[in-house]
Order: sequence, then C-alpha cells, then structure tokens
Amino acid sequence: MSNRSRIGVVFDSSAYAPEPLEHTRVVELRINKGDKSYKELTEVDWDQFYKHLRENKQIPTTSAAPIEEVRSAINELLNEGNDNVIGIWLSKHFSVTYEEAKMLEGEFNGRFVAIDTKSVAAGPYRMILETLKAIDLSWNLDEVINHLLKVRDAYQTIFLASIEHLAKGGRIGKAQALAGNLLRFEPLLFVDDGMVNSYKVVRGRKAAIKEMPQFMIKNFGDEQLFLDIVWSDNFDEVHVLEQFLEENHMKRQDVLRLGPVIGTHLGPDLLALFGVPMKVLL
Repeated sequence: MSNRSRIGVVFDSSAYAPEPLEHTRVVELRINKGDKSYKELTEVDWDQFYKHLRENKQIPTTSAAPIEEVRSAINELLNEGNDNVIGIWLSKHFSVTYEEAKMLEGEFNGRFVAIDTKSVAAGPYRMILETLKAIDLSWNLDEVINHLLKVRDAYQTIFLASIEHLAKGGRIGKAQALAGNLLRFEPLLFVDDGMVNSYKVVRGRKAAIKEMPQFMIKNFGDEQLFLDIVWSDNFDEVHVLEQFLEENHMKRQDVLRLGPVIGTHLGPDLLALFGVPMKVLL
C-alpha cells in the first residue's frame, strides 16, 4: 500500500455504503422531527422509520450535515498524511450538501475537491469504490477526478416510486394520485443530469418492474452492464426485478438499502435500478 496515491475520500451518508471503507470519512445527513435532528445512519432505526412513513400523514424534514462536520472530516483525512481529499456528494438537486462542500474548496487551497455525482445511493457508492480503486493504482488527483466524471456521466437510473407518497409530499396532485391508485398506475421515474424526471406510467406493479431492464436496454443496447438494485422497505420486489434481469440475460451486482433521508423524499416501496457500462469501470 506504500505506493498508493495519498488521496482521502469524504462522502455523505446517502451513498448508503453497506460497510465501512478504508481511507474515507462519511458525514451523516439528518432526519428532523419537531425540534430534534437525528443522524440517519447511527441514530435512526430504519425499519421503524419506514413503518412510521407509511402510517403517518406528516412527512419528516431532512437536512444536510453541519458544514463543520464536513470541514472536520477533511481535516482528519489531511492529518492522516493525505495530500488531497476528494468529496463525493449526492446530486445538488437533492440537497445543499454539495454546494456547502464546494464553498470549502477555497479554505483548503486546492487540497480539497468537491464532486457532484448527479445521483444518489448506488451511483455515488459505485463512484466511491471506483475512486478508491484509482487511488490504489497510484493515479494522480486529476486522473482520479477525470475517471470519476467519466463514470458519473455514463450512469443511467430508473426507479419506481409510491404514488401515494409522491402525493403526500406534494410532488403530484391528490386527484392524480387517486386516479392512479384506482387504476393501479405506477410511476416510473429516471434521473437525468441529477434531476428526477417522469419516464412513463405503467398499469400494475409487476409490469412496471418488468419495464426497468427494458429502460437499460433502450439506453445501452447490448452493452455489458454493471447493475445495482436499491430498495427501501420492499425487499421481496428485489427478487422480482432480479428475475426480469435474468430473463434479459442481465445480472445485478450489489443490493443496497435506501436510508431514511432519501427515503423521506422517495418513499416506501421504492425500487431502483442503476446501470453503467462495464467498460467504463476499473
């Protein structure tokens, strides 16, 4: 490990990394209830959280980690002997986290660089792993950042959200939600340049899940893909999606659980498929 590039990585908790990663620091986003704020990884019971999200009409609010925690994480990594630190953040359209981190770049005189992943969950998680691989290959800072941006821009994400939750959060009208529920319409959404857009509405949950591999084929043709699945509180549907992937000669890599902060906005019953061409990855 002595020839490893001396670059540390800081990222926010919405990457939902399933295990601790060496040479990194994670700063936790917050769930706010009343006048109390809770760190989503260490202070919230995820099962209880989703249960409450289903049962309560009122949705909690969320917030970025205090900027002092980001500053402290960068300092820790620099004090461990790293020459530089790369910050990998969820889409700036989802949170102010990236913009706050960007403001810190000047404080560290070029030793800290903030990257907007234009994604969330499996997208940033995969980008963090790619960054760590590039660092282990002794790439310099510019080479690592260029690779990271290449991976970011190659990503496609499709997901299925709860129509009830979208209505509860004011993202669609109540009349639209009522009609959707009566007719069993399921909204498929995709991420484009860091923003959520509507892809299509499909009748029936299973039919909507079946559309997800088709979205990847439409975008990538027959390219070999690296696919990750993300779920919130509906693990049984992961197997349904895996079955449809197999039917299309596709295989998933990791299965990650969506945590409370992004779960607050996208809701229970969230199922997402993240895809990037294998040739882009190290």
